[in-house]
Amino acid sequence: MEGTYHYLFTALLIGFIVYRRTKRSIGFQKLSRRRLLFRTLFFGILGLLILALGILHPIYFVADGIGLAAGAALGFVAIRHTRFEKREQGWYYRTHLWIEVTVLVLFLGRIAYRLIFLLGSTEPGSINMADPSQFTKDPLTAGVFFVIVSYYVLYFCYLLREEVKLKANLNAV
Repeated sequence: MEGTYHYLFTALLIGFIVYRRTKRSIGFQKLSRRRLLFRTLFFGILGLLILALGILHPIYFVADGIGLAAGAALGFVAIRHTRFEKREQGWYYRTHLWIEVTVLVLFLGRIAYRLIFLLGSTEPGSINMADPSQFTKDPLTAGVFFVIVSYYVLYFCYLLREEVKLKANLNAV
């Protein structure tokens, strides 16, 4: 019974993350410098840590490189389709919906696959959900992770740069 609560908590946490990510993917979002800086640093540091974990296995570098390139391609497409709008509360931006949906589906699909694989291949209660290496033990998961990392780092850096330009143009008028 104790293990059931552990899985229930994990499912609720993942559900909450999906809800928030979906909510942030649809419609205009407030351009917040602090939030963007935090997210950029978070994804950058997390990416460097996961990259360091894969140093012993060269196949991970191939998957990581492919993931980084694919994420950058998604980021450049999203950048071309981003729209900004000035409101009373500040600047807002709208991301490219299908790019966000693609990144979200990649993320959720890969986590669901790993969870199903882990739950199906081990005895109940033997999974340590706090161990992040369980989700990066295969190159495909690492590659998908780096699609997400490179997409968000590139896109958030673009938003940070555009925020400075938008405020400078507003002050010049």
